[in-house]
Amino acid sequence: MRSVFSSLNVSNKTNQTLTAQNVRLDIIGELEAIVMYQNHLDATDDPDAKRTITDIMTEEKVHVGQLFGLLFKLDPSSKEMFEKGYTEFMEQN
Repeated sequence: MRSVFSSLNVSNKTNQTLTAQNVRLDIIGELEAIVMYQNHLDATDDPDAKRTITDIMTEEKVHVGQLFGLLFKLDPSSKEMFEKGYTEFMEQN
């Protein structure tokens, strides 16, 4: 079966832009997972559950870092703005 996209003439720039947008959505998903796992941690006293959920949540945080690295490669201006915002935060605190 032929892919819908195989007949489209998509430039690398467009593909890179779409990939960057998908990475942003992936970052949102990872952050939502972190919030969900934190809520689960707050709702239990079971040590096994806490240990397991903490381990999974830590991996999600690593994924966020990996995805930001990919985003910054695909869209260097995002890295510049991120660094600018971080610097402004640090100067205020």
